[in-house]
Amino acid sequence: MQFSATTAVAAISAPAIIGRAYGQTDTLTVGDAGGAYTRAWTEAFYEPFERETGIRVVPVERRDNPAAEVRAVVETGNYRWDLCASVGQDVSHTLVENDLLEPLDLSSDDALAIPDTMKDDHFVASDVAAFVLAYREDTVNKPITSYADMWDVEGFPGRRGLRQFARDTIQIALLADGVPLADIPQVLSEEAGWQRAFAKLEEIRPHIDVWWSSAAQTPTLLESGELDICPTFNSRAQSVIDAGVPVRIVWNGGFFTNFGWVIPKGSPKADAARQFIAFCCSPERQAVACAQMGIGPSHPGAFDFMDAERSRTLPTFPENLAQMGPLDFRFWGPLQETAAERFNTWLLG
Repeated sequence: MQFSATTAVAAISAPAIIGRAYGQTDTLTVGDAGGAYTRAWTEAFYEPFERETGIRVVPVERRDNPAAEVRAVVETGNYRWDLCASVGQDVSHTLVENDLLEPLDLSSDDALAIPDTMKDDHFVASDVAAFVLAYREDTVNKPITSYADMWDVEGFPGRRGLRQFARDTIQIALLADGVPLADIPQVLSEEAGWQRAFAKLEEIRPHIDVWWSSAAQTPTLLESGELDICPTFNSRAQSVIDAGVPVRIVWNGGFFTNFGWVIPKGSPKADAARQFIAFCCSPERQAVACAQMGIGPSHPGAFDFMDAERSRTLPTFPENLAQMGPLDFRFWGPLQETAAERFNTWLLG
């Protein structure tokens, strides 16, 4: 069965639980990620919400990290959008610490079904993206099962790439050295742990053909054969697989990040925004959005509304999720600058 997002929308048959527009609210402006995300979110969330409530949702593209924009909106009172989509939970955490977000209403059955690790009082995930290892099955001589295999250059010959980004690549090095993902913060709490990570990176450094800096590069690198083995985001690898290229995703050792909805503090349409966010917690609607984008739904029930084959390619599919762990943004947040300085010094050394 070939998944069709349009068919999935049409199949939504649950009774309407959202009323008509609050008061005089007839529009909501959403700061979203733009491009393919806007197209998927329009089909899955924006247009169905307007049909059900009469509130038109207008997307406006924003920066990848909207923290500075949210602060400006709140401090100036110039609400160029009423809520934000696809905000990383790490960014949300920083905004909450600075008292820049409205609390959400997560009392609906759909919101309650979303795991506690994917929501808090001011944030609820709509989707989950994973950073994973991908490789070309036609050029690598046997299946790769872990980052340790990536470091085995004799056993697994091929052109290798790594991300030019401290947090992800330091984690990968420690995973390759046998450190469980959950133990990485403890290992890096001591200087010996950092030395261990950089010693492991020294082993692989002569064998790295491309240090990539933009995730958009990785599909081309894999598709063209410029790289045979490359950590990247699951949706980027899946786009190459969907194009017919023999690429395989290794979920083991992956780490995932939650992305979702937030409301800037003081938003004059906060009540309508909460109504919209509750609507977007629906598993049926998440199924439409996530299947298009190759990302994982936060509501476990979304897989009931998706093609079974497509479900198995997504990061929150139970078998895939069980092999990964969450990115510990509370640990990495305060260390971002220090880690970047040490990593860049090493890379240029």
